[in-house]
Amino acid sequence: MAESEGKKKMVTLKSNDDKEFEVEVTAIIQSKMIKNMIEDGCATTVIPLPNIDSKTLTKVIEYLNKHITRDEDEDEDEDEEEEDAGKAAETGEEEDLKEFDEQFVSVDLEELFDIIMAANYLNIHELMEFCCQSAADRLKNKSVRAVREMLNITNDLTEEEEKAIIDDAPWVFEGPEIDDTVNI
Repeated sequence: MAESEGKKKMVTLKSNDDKEFEVEVTAIIQSKMIKNMIEDGCATTVIPLPNIDSKTLTKVIEYLNKHITRDEDEDEDEDEEEEDAGKAAETGEEEDLKEFDEQFVSVDLEELFDIIMAANYLNIHELMEFCCQSAADRLKNKSVRAVREMLNITNDLTEEEEKAIIDDAPWVFEGPEIDDTVNI
């Protein structure tokens, strides 16, 4: 961990494609994994993140910086953190944060899944839930064929097996096909 301008504590993260990112500690401690490393004294140099590429790490850092908590009280209760994530209500930036969040998840599904995987790896609960909800909203009420196509799932059912499912539960194959809401 190094200190930089304005006495802000910084930590350096290294993506799997060897790009380094200096991030404020107050932003990155939203990651429970990194927070634990800092508290345990394991984050004194560059922290390698072998499961995250630089494009995805850039997006995660962008999210963390926007949702940064400026409260310096380290004894703050976790319930309070979840109750007012990002302290948007205190700073009057609810609309700005809402707009940012909408634009943040306006990426293709593959990039959204990369962010979900990074949030899971870094243990950033709020980001993971937010991105999972966005993915679920895109898949919601789509037909089986549309979901298969969106998630690149090959149909391993025989025609007879698929017909049996359609006969038993025709609602499974109902729903709209892929539309513009899928990959925005």
